[in-house]
Parts: sequence; C-alpha cells; structure tokens
Amino acid sequence: MLFSMKRLTAVLVLGAVGSLGLWGQAKQPQWKDRAEYDLYDSILKTQDNNTKLGLLQSWEQKYPQTDYAEARHQLIVQTYQGLGKAKEMMDAAKKMAAAHPKAFFSLYWINLLTVSLNDTSPAALADGEKYARAFLGIMDETFDPSKKKPEVSDEDWKTNRLSMESIGYRTLGWVAMTANKHEEAEQHLEEALKRNPADAQAALWAGTVIARQRKIEKQSQALFYFARAASYDGQGALPQAARDQVMRSFEKNYVNFHGGKDKMDEVVALAKANAVVPPGFKILSQDEILQAQEKELESTNPQLAVWVKMKRGLSGPDGQSYFDSSVKEAQIPGGIEVAGQKIEKLKGTVVSVVTVNPKSTAVREVVVGISQAEMSEATLKFETPQPKIDPGAVIEFSGVPVGFTPDPFMVTFEVDAKDIIGWPKPTPPAKRAAPAKKGAAKKK
Repeated sequence: MLFSMKRLTAVLVLGAVGSLGLWGQAKQPQWKDRAEYDLYDSILKTQDNNTKLGLLQSWEQKYPQTDYAEARHQLIVQTYQGLGKAKEMMDAAKKMAAAHPKAFFSLYWINLLTVSLNDTSPAALADGEKYARAFLGIMDETFDPSKKKPEVSDEDWKTNRLSMESIGYRTLGWVAMTANKHEEAEQHLEEALKRNPADAQAALWAGTVIARQRKIEKQSQALFYFARAASYDGQGALPQAARDQVMRSFEKNYVNFHGGKDKMDEVVALAKANAVVPPGFKILSQDEILQAQEKELESTNPQLAVWVKMKRGLSGPDGQSYFDSSVKEAQIPGGIEVAGQKIEKLKGTVVSVVTVNPKSTAVREVVVGISQAEMSEATLKFETPQPKIDPGAVIEFSGVPVGFTPDPFMVTFEVDAKDIIGWPKPTPPAKRAAPAKKGAAKKK
C-alpha cells in the first residue's frame, strides 16, 4: 500500500519549504551550469513517470555533485511513488536519508513504507526501528515555534506534530510486535494511539500484543483494544468486513473470559469513545467472579466448585505445570470430596458438536461450557461415535484430561460413553409395515 502525498499536508505548512520542496537550506543553492538547470526544468515539465525517472538518472550521472541533491532525492522518491514501486521508493528514501540524516521527507516515507511493505527480515526490522527513532528525534527541531508561519494556528501546529509522532511510534510498535517483543510493542502502540485516536489498526495490534503476553491480569486491556478496533467507525476505521470479524472474535473471547455477555455492551461503548484504556478499567474474569463465590458454591453447587478450583489453577502463571502434575491423565473429578459430598461428575452444557463426517449425525466430540452454558471450556472426545446430540443439551460426565491450552482456555478429556449421564438415546428406526401376503384374496 502506498500513501498519498496528502499525508504530508501537516508538514508543508512548516514554512521551511523552498521553491524546490526542500526541507531547509543553509545557503542559497547554485546550478553548476545552464545545462543542469535545463535538465531539471525538463524533469518538472515531464508528465510520464518512466521518462521522468530516466531524466533523473541522467541528472545523477552527469551531475553526481550538486547543490540540489536533496531536491533530486525527493523527486526520485516521488517518481517511484507515481510508478507504484514501493520497494524502489523505500530504497530511494533510504539513500536520501543516508545523505541527509535529518531530511523530514525521507524519514516520513521510510516509516510509512516500513509497515506497508511488511518486510519482516531482521535487517528490515533493524532499519525500521532506527529510522522511526530518527524521525521522532527531529520533532523538536522540525516543529520549533520559530518555524511556524503566522497563518498556522497554535492548535494546528500542535496537532500536526502529534500526527507525525504517531507515525514514528506506530512504526516502533509494528517492529516490536513483529519481533515478538510484545510488552515493548504495547507501550509504543499506546503512545501512537494517544497521538492519533483514529488509528484502528494500531488498536487491533495493541490488543494482539497484550493478548500474546498471556497475563491474566492484562486480558481486560486486550479485550478493550479489540472492542475499540471493532467498534470505531470514524476516519481511520478498519473496513467493515474486518470490523465484523474482530467483533465476533471479541464477543467470543469476552464470554470465555468473563463468563457471559453481561456488561459487554458497556465495554464496547466505552472503547468506541476512548482510544486508550481509561484508568481503573477492568473486566472481571469468570474465575474472579466465581472465586468470590467459592464458599457459597461449595454448599450450593459443589460440582461447579470442583471445576472452578481446577480452572483457577490452570489459569494461573504455572497453569501448564499444574496440568502436567495434578490433572493430566487423572480421573476427573474422581470422587473428590466437597463439603462432605463426593463429586463423581462434572456438569456441562453442549456448546458445539463435531460429527464423524458432514453427512453423519454420529458424534466424535463435543465442546461444553461448565462455568456458564455459553462458554467453551472443555472438549470431550469419544473413542466410539455417539448418537446425535444438540447444542444446549445438559450432560454430566467424568473423564481423563489429555490436553490443555491456556489461550484460548480449553481442557480436552477422553470420555467413555458409560461415564456420561444425560446423553440422548438413539432414536430407534421406524417400523416398516408388514408386506401383504401373496395370493391373499381381495375384499369385494
């Protein structure tokens, strides 16, 4: 994706732009001779970008040293943009930055192209970080109050700077995210969003890198940014199809984390109105909610109390170790005693069904919600296909956990049919009418 020069509007008001579009000149430049000026003049008058590129290359060959080197670099970058050649545009911008380290024009385009080219090689990521920091490093000089033209308001001057800073932080965030430096990426992306609240893509990336940290205490922030990316509909919003997809994912993850859809609309409304997570924002996890009710559960719903205790252990920082040492290949719940009562089964609601094949109703596995009917928490696998069952059916089961994933949370059980209560019995085949006897006399 290439960007329109309209994005440079914020920069072109700086007042340091000469007649050739240069970013400041220490002295008045001079042409080597009349031929150099004529060559430059022909470049400006040429409409065809391929012809213009040839003339620019001729200028480089004939006049490798020129007072107008920065202008030439800028024209080369713009010509490659007109040709739609992003890779060549990036190379030209980097060449300009090497010759003019503080050239705003080249640093601007390098930052934009770093993300849009999606080059994830170590060298490209290192360059992306270097040029993003260089871009942020020239902000004070570029936006010095002495460079502001009288017709530019103080508010516009401040807004222009914030817009440019957001690009630098966005690039740093993308680089860190691509390099799997998730906490660093989170910090940069939040800085980008503070400066440009309309950047829905940055919100989506922020949610992604926070979720990847797999810290239960930060899942509220991750869900907030997913809701922001899905609900924001102003300038800079994601395409509608992408927003719909993110919203579906948000809703599913919200239910799995919180245990239901209550207050979900409030979270979406808050995210739509705020680009970054407000102070004190928190979505209670299902485990936090249930933990507060644990004592009551032990007396009112001992089956659920067993599951809540196990799930809390699996959701903690040592969840995998807990699964391997205390849960894996054990018979669950195995007659554990709660408030003087032995618990032999867990109770769950069928959320989804996997059949043997698309044309069959025989069930190979089901996903059930235990904490809440609509949560996906446990997968029950059967060695022998089972009769048809519909989502919403309530069953009780015991089984042997053989797999576990913390994100998304899921415990996989191997279950024997004899250890399930409430599974619908197969419908017996309809009886066929007895065939008429041959030679039977017909009634008159």
